[in-house]
Amino acid sequence: MTPSPPLGAYGANDPLFLLLAALAVEAYVGDVIARLPRVPHPRALLARLAGRLGFRLNRPQRGRRALVLRGLFVVIALALGAAVIGWALAAFTRVYPFAWIIELFLLVALIGQNGVLSGLKSVADGLATGSAERTRAALRPLAGERLAPDQLERLDLRGLSIAALDGGARRAVSAAFAPVLFYILLGLPGLMAQQTVWTLACVVANSNKPGGSGLGFGREGDFALAAVKLDAALAWVPDKVAGLLFAGAAAFVPGAHPVTALRRLPRATSWAVGAIGGALRLTGRKDGTLSRVGAPEATQLKRAAMLLGVALLIQGGLIAVLVLLRQTA
Repeated sequence: MTPSPPLGAYGANDPLFLLLAALAVEAYVGDVIARLPRVPHPRALLARLAGRLGFRLNRPQRGRRALVLRGLFVVIALALGAAVIGWALAAFTRVYPFAWIIELFLLVALIGQNGVLSGLKSVADGLATGSAERTRAALRPLAGERLAPDQLERLDLRGLSIAALDGGARRAVSAAFAPVLFYILLGLPGLMAQQTVWTLACVVANSNKPGGSGLGFGREGDFALAAVKLDAALAWVPDKVAGLLFAGAAAFVPGAHPVTALRRLPRATSWAVGAIGGALRLTGRKDGTLSRVGAPEATQLKRAAMLLGVALLIQGGLIAVLVLLRQTA
């Protein structure tokens, strides 16, 4: 019997090196899979499946307990299924020649740092023109899962700028920092499970009520309750990491204030939002969320994008250090 090739053969690199390469590729070119014709995006497939399950199982005539249990079953089943698929793919890519390229493309597709950066810059450009319609169109892909369509239409320029900063910070946690952390801790199964829960929470929270209700506590509805709460639980640690990275990044961004960012962390509901608001010295409420008085201007949103870019560079640098430590160990 021919012995199996050792792990790492045929260019199958250290998973952390693979992650570092994926971050570099995604930062430079964005989501490659989304641009390929007739190639289904993994997140789009999951969203379609979640929508179908919600349509079949989220029946208004059912009682509250039944809807909550159905939602719990769906989120657990999909998360476990994604973890199993991730484990199988990881095992496959570690053994077969150059199969790690599959994992690289999957990482690029599931880590969304480029989209958040470009989204913040697009909203800032819209604000600079003074056009609410252009700003609203730029905000929709950045924070659409947190705002119902009618809510988005009612926002003026101040409201749109606040929603952009808040939504951008939270999107960065879910799409850029959380998947990286889960991949480091649990590998591809952890990343795929986290992204599955986040995608499911966005889909069922928006489709749970007529017109969509937005992702958030208190308005998620019975069927979406389990997905939204599990998503919030999985984002708790990444949010704290993101807040610290934003505060550290403020030391390298002109006009930002790292000390103020750190001071806002303990009382902020979201450390990511609180850190960015503090770094820009925007007026905030006691829980760290922004008030209309502290609505950021276009230049401040661009500075927020710079903060995010530097925070992502710091994250990449820390991963590079881990790679070097593993190589020398």
